Amino acid sequence: MAQNTSVTYSEPESQSAAQIVHNLLRFACTVQYRKHILYASLFISILLGGLYYATATRYYVATTSLLVMQNSESLSPTLQKSGSSSGVTMSTFVNIVTSAKVIEGANKYLKPEDCIDSKGDGILTTNLSVKAARFSNILEISYCSKDPTAAKNVVSAVLQSYIDFLDNTHKGGASEVIRVLNHEKTELAEKLTTKENELLAARLKVRDLGVRGDNKVLHPDIQRAVSFNNELIAVQQEKVRLKAAMASLESSIRNGEDLQQHIMALASFVGKEILLDNLGFSKNATVFVAMERSLIEERASLKKLEEHFGPKHPSVVAQVEKIRMTEAYLTGYQDRINRRLSDLRDEQLGPMLAQMVRQRIDEAQQREAVLVAEFEQARDKAVGINSDLTKLEIIEHDLKWLRNLHDVLLEQIASIDLRQDSQGIQTAVLEEPRCTGIPISPQLKRTALLSIFAGVAVGLILIYVIDTLDDRFRSLQELEAQLRVNVLSIIGQLPVDEELGVENLQMVTSPNSAESEPFRTLRTALELTDKDARQIVISSAEPGDGKTTVIANLAVAYAQASKRTLLIDADLRRPGLTAMLNMRGIEGLSGIIQGSDDVIKMAASNIRATPVENLDVLAAGPRPSNPTELLASPRFSALLAWAESIYDQVLIDSPPVLVTSDAMIIGRLMDGVILAVQPDKNQRQAVIRAIQSFNELNIASLGVVVSRLESKNKSYYGYSYGGYGYGGYGSKDSSYGHDDEVDSFLINENGSVVENEEDPFCPDHNPQEIIPRKVA
Repeated sequence: MAQNTSVTYSEPESQSAAQIVHNLLRFACTVQYRKHILYASLFISILLGGLYYATATRYYVATTSLLVMQNSESLSPTLQKSGSSSGVTMSTFVNIVTSAKVIEGANKYLKPEDCIDSKGDGILTTNLSVKAARFSNILEISYCSKDPTAAKNVVSAVLQSYIDFLDNTHKGGASEVIRVLNHEKTELAEKLTTKENELLAARLKVRDLGVRGDNKVLHPDIQRAVSFNNELIAVQQEKVRLKAAMASLESSIRNGEDLQQHIMALASFVGKEILLDNLGFSKNATVFVAMERSLIEERASLKKLEEHFGPKHPSVVAQVEKIRMTEAYLTGYQDRINRRLSDLRDEQLGPMLAQMVRQRIDEAQQREAVLVAEFEQARDKAVGINSDLTKLEIIEHDLKWLRNLHDVLLEQIASIDLRQDSQGIQTAVLEEPRCTGIPISPQLKRTALLSIFAGVAVGLILIYVIDTLDDRFRSLQELEAQLRVNVLSIIGQLPVDEELGVENLQMVTSPNSAESEPFRTLRTALELTDKDARQIVISSAEPGDGKTTVIANLAVAYAQASKRTLLIDADLRRPGLTAMLNMRGIEGLSGIIQGSDDVIKMAASNIRATPVENLDVLAAGPRPSNPTELLASPRFSALLAWAESIYDQVLIDSPPVLVTSDAMIIGRLMDGVILAVQPDKNQRQAVIRAIQSFNELNIASLGVVVSRLESKNKSYYGYSYGGYGYGGYGSKDSSYGHDDEVDSFLINENGSVVENEEDPFCPDHNPQEIIPRKVA
């Protein structure tokens, strides 16, 4: 007899992992069983995917790549401080491409047939995509359309509109300045021509050959007039530059452009000290200029020292440290200026710069007025001395002034042209707009994969839902796959027989009938499964599963095979086997375990022989108050050990495994356990839990016996002989003649059904008083 009393418990994590694996395997078996649902779902999904691919609108995409750069030399201090290598983050350029102004400009380049996506209303912005390539200054512009030609034309239009927008934005102010300077140049050219004609006439009049000696001495009044004239020329040149700068500044203010780019340009006009003073750096301006001058001198001194000494010479090291400290000071000073500039908004900076330029223009005009008055006065005096010669020289100076002013205007115009070409945003088309002509939507491969994925997902969900709602075993294959045990035998419906006793069992009354053959099949299957399984216990997941009928007829089958067999009713709570064999009211198992005499002696006196040769029966005996403790006692183990030495086969009927722990206590002392299952009655999860209960305690599961699998009579499923103490246990199935668990109920004097609380032996018990009741 195998007495495996050790119980192995796995760790919670291992149990959880094993449970997950078990559930996955069970679900895989369910999928295998219901694979037709998966195939149907997959077929429908692929069919719908193919229908979508055949009828869906084709969309094409056109793309282009654009390089966007900004020269660092033209960056304002604020932009240099931003930390971007291009001065402006690429997200700004992305937003510009998708802005309403660029889209509106692009619509002007499109034809009506290019706007098929928006029904002629222009570019559909939802189809336009602009993104910046990571870690680069490249913009990737794409447009999705129903027509590949339209997609390409839209991308070309957006690209051209974007380039036009950048040109107008960054070159608009410079163009305005050039226009003003060109107008001034035209007027100056006319004055220059007039003055040259006047000089020629004066020379003819005085017959001057145009030769002047370097040692020629002029009259002081003439020198004074010439000096005023030179100063007047310088003031007028400065006024022209200031007016040009003012025009550029006003243009930038009107266009909403960045005004900080004008700060450094105005420094040369209004003076760096004045500019810093207006920005709040008046106290340090002189020091800053002195430090710059000192830095130049120190660098020159360092260069001379390096010609005579090495880099580690103390003088060289000291000079290098001095230069480093001076540069650090200048850098910190420049940072403070940059922070001050970044704090100023355009609405503050614009009026400030404009006021400074106007002030300088007013000063220049006042100086010009004063110099003109002084010049005219000095000229009148010079004319009085030598009117003709003085007039000639004045004309020459006037002509020289006009020429110098003309040169200044030309240089100013040229410098603005160079600045507008070199500063600001520069663009270059890296890849011309193109469309491959292959639709991006729908894609055959993606549609096929999504259809397959959706079909499998929906199929698995349907299988899970159906499997959850239909918690029954629908085939022997499903039962074996999910329980991982073999089906030992299939027992059909038995003839109805209300008589009790061993002589009324199916294997006794009709041993050669088709209904008796499954019990011999069960006997054979057990012998083939485990030849050493001499002590076997039978249980079920729920009450009323036919286990008592199975074990009783199996005992007869063993006895008919000339094996000395002992049949024990170990269901001390509701002894159904005892009632079936009509052995109520006699001593049995409970008395042996509770007794104090020798176990072997008491067993020999309580075991009853039956009319069937080689078959003995040990009834349950009186109902004890502590059946679990009795079954776990050493006397019960000693009884089984004795029975093993006397009998060839020991069969025990135990309570349902999910109702009490008695079956597991007995199973640990036996060679194996059989589970009786009724697929049309038992819930799948209950049967699975029953098998798991045995596996967790390392109790060998020999297999399951399926009863009433193909039964057509469902009217008896909901009735039972009542009152089993743990939840409906004790149901009677009329198709089995005598069911497993039969309890006694009596009718009292009021006509009510009550449980018989008298002596559990019930010597005067009349089987006809057993009243069936319906199980909820």
